[in-house]
Amino acid sequence: MTGSGSFIGRLLGFIPRRGVGLIGFIVLIALTFSLGYRLSGDNGTPSLQEPMPEGHDHAADEPTAWTCSMHPQIQLPTEGKCPICFMDLIPLESGGDESIDPNQLRLTATAAKLAQIQTQPVRRAEAEAEVRLFGRLTYDETRLSYITAWAPGRLDKLHIDFTGATVKKGEPLVTMYSPELFGVQEELIQALRAVSSTSDGGRLLKATAQTTLEAAREKLRLYGLTDQQVAAIEKRDAAEDHLTIFSPASGIVIHKNALEGMYVTPGTRLFTIADLSKLWVIFDAYETDLPWLKVGQTVAFTTRSFPGEQFEAVITFIDPMLSTKTRTTRVRAEVDNSGGRLKPDMFTHGVVTAQLDADGVVKATGSADETEAPLLVPATAPLITGKRAVVYVEIPHDDDRLFEGREVLLGPRAGDFYIVNDGLREGEIVVANGAFKIDAELQIHAKPSMMSPEGGAPPPDHDHSGPSATPVAAARQSKPVEAVAISHQAVMMLTGTYDAYFRFQAALADDDLEAAATAADDIAAEVNAVDMKLFEGDAHILWMELSNDIAKHAVAAAAGMDIEKVRASFELVSNSIINLHNMFGHADERTFYLAFCPMAFDNRGAHWLQTGSIINNPYFGAAMLRCGEIRDETTSVEGAG
Repeated sequence: MTGSGSFIGRLLGFIPRRGVGLIGFIVLIALTFSLGYRLSGDNGTPSLQEPMPEGHDHAADEPTAWTCSMHPQIQLPTEGKCPICFMDLIPLESGGDESIDPNQLRLTATAAKLAQIQTQPVRRAEAEAEVRLFGRLTYDETRLSYITAWAPGRLDKLHIDFTGATVKKGEPLVTMYSPELFGVQEELIQALRAVSSTSDGGRLLKATAQTTLEAAREKLRLYGLTDQQVAAIEKRDAAEDHLTIFSPASGIVIHKNALEGMYVTPGTRLFTIADLSKLWVIFDAYETDLPWLKVGQTVAFTTRSFPGEQFEAVITFIDPMLSTKTRTTRVRAEVDNSGGRLKPDMFTHGVVTAQLDADGVVKATGSADETEAPLLVPATAPLITGKRAVVYVEIPHDDDRLFEGREVLLGPRAGDFYIVNDGLREGEIVVANGAFKIDAELQIHAKPSMMSPEGGAPPPDHDHSGPSATPVAAARQSKPVEAVAISHQAVMMLTGTYDAYFRFQAALADDDLEAAATAADDIAAEVNAVDMKLFEGDAHILWMELSNDIAKHAVAAAAGMDIEKVRASFELVSNSIINLHNMFGHADERTFYLAFCPMAFDNRGAHWLQTGSIINNPYFGAAMLRCGEIRDETTSVEGAG
């Protein structure tokens, strides 16, 4: 630029100091700058007049599609805002790395670290599953004694005259007058006298008299008299007009049908006595629970009467029939109650811990089975769409980290793991955390992914609410869930459950773990307190399913020691509460708001209900308290219309 500058200076030196008009001066200045630009091109910088290289296409610099970093299924031909979260769209990259397979993704070590990709090996290990059951205590039917009249007569005195009385074996129950028993006693006395009078007679006569005596004794035993009573009659050598019936067993009188002065016939039930030293626990198990249950397993259960204390029962019977109304099966367990602390009709929360073999079959408690252990992957590894399950496997590579999508066949979930039936081998490394980010990156590159198995655009029926959309959320975008007709009293019974749920939601929004656990426990208690008899027909089936889910997840949340795990349980409770509200509604005057946070659970998104119109996010608390949007609102609505 120094050369051109000196040249311009010399040129300006030729300008006459007088006699040059204004127009001439301007023209001269323009020529000067034009020459300066041309001469500056000598230093290698293209001038404004220099033509562009041949073959350059301006249109090639523009992206052909635009997508959303949060919702990669959105692909639009022009830039703008995401129709879901209203974030700025970004150019869709082609991902033209031809050195790897279409279903693979290459990440540098730095990129993988920023994406917080965590991996774990596929391994064989003992798989345990926890099944949570709800039930109640009841009598052991094999320990019930029914006291009936064995002879006709009149009850003149009750020695046990109230229900709940404790009786011991051999204790008197009633004294009765029976003409028929009086006659049988006379037969005994006459037979006894006949034996005495024939002591000096012949052998045949003595044998006949002795046989008659034994028959009279046996007849009295068949009428319910004890050996001691028969011996007393023989010693007294006289018949009694009143006889006493004694208890054949120890226990508690749970039913009293006997009344003083009433006449009875053979078979009339007088008392029912229950031995409470052992009790039955009757649990209701859903169809999905049955693969985990087996006779001989131990059930650890708790009751509200003894908080913090755990009891154990052993499964002795699984009903082979399924209830068509509740879609549940009765599971019976036996518990020792020698201390008498447990009472019939107490509600219980039970947990069965089941071990599974490689075929997903439940092992017996304490079994030393040496069969091959099942193949396990972390429960966070597979991305499940309902029809498919995709796991991302890390492929050994020299420098960068290479990930490959693999469709797998999953077995049952066992706690924090899934059993893998096909698609993986022991020792392979799978992505345990961050799989959704890898899948989103593949979608951005239009490669095969979880939601787009063939790559390219998402399927036409793809639900833009994301994989975490609840049944209610999906239904709101297609066909609304129809309310189920129930009584006003039934809807009113749900108010306590809703109140406990909103306390749960508010506690998580305040990052208060202790309050959240208390509220979750209250939810389970409120659900169990609802009178299921108020729900009839289809409503009863729906209530049984939803109440079991709500209580099960609420109990899990109440036991959580980490707020993130409690928030994961809260999502499951919320899904069931939303369904509950959509089916049955609520009876008070509050407005219920359906809220959604697209950032929850690594951008998977999650719904919840709240009573305020301002977002109060339970999944992030103070960190992102206002993250989310209100998607719907409902005032007081009842399923009964």
